[in-house]
Amino acid sequence: MNVQEFQDKLKEIQSLARRQENSLKAEQIRNTFGKAGLDEKQLAGVLKYLISQGISIEGIEAADQTEEKEARRQTPLTKEEKAYLKEYMDGLPGAGESPEESLFREMAKGSREAARELSSRYLKEAAELAVEMNTEDIFLPDLIQEANLCLLQSLENAGNEIRDRQWLLEEMRKGLEAVCQRQEQQKFSDDSLVARVEKLEKAVRELSDDEEEGKSSFSINELAIILDMDVEEIRDTLRLTGDDK
Repeated sequence: MNVQEFQDKLKEIQSLARRQENSLKAEQIRNTFGKAGLDEKQLAGVLKYLISQGISIEGIEAADQTEEKEARRQTPLTKEEKAYLKEYMDGLPGAGESPEESLFREMAKGSREAARELSSRYLKEAAELAVEMNTEDIFLPDLIQEANLCLLQSLENAGNEIRDRQWLLEEMRKGLEAVCQRQEQQKFSDDSLVARVEKLEKAVRELSDDEEEGKSSFSINELAIILDMDVEEIRDTLRLTGDDK
């Protein structure tokens, strides 16, 4: 199974969870990933990822699932990130004189100047939201920039309805949560691919050692079947690791 196939499986199981009110049975996960050749650690990673997306897994204690979801948002800032945050906050512009409610009303009428003023005023809240949702997967300065983009996109999509502070903060949060989830999924997929390549490399090395001793147990074709991988995928890995000589 290559990266695209693995990501398709993740999307498939998440779609199933949505149809079941964000709930899954362990059997459904096994049926989806049963032929993926994942070891126990990788399967545990699948469960961890699904739980982090707010999906309940039947058979896992609710308290454990809540702890897992909360842990995802409790990454402390590094010394470098704290220094960056202070410098960033100190450099933000001050609030203008126009009442915030008036700016929201003017924006609903199509005023781009009001939208720009609101975007400037909410840069601090965007940074605070990034700190609240800090994750090991994204460096804080990058996360703050993502929060700023969510702020701008929220204002651009406000339409002609009169919005308010609560609406804007919620839209920013939803946007940043989506960013974090995409990054987590990408990291999980990358980690799974690395583990798979390492597994293949080990198997290929063992196969090569056996061939040198004249007691090869499997051909590359048989190895492809055992590992559920294409022969070309195995050969590509051999070329990457230098074992194709």
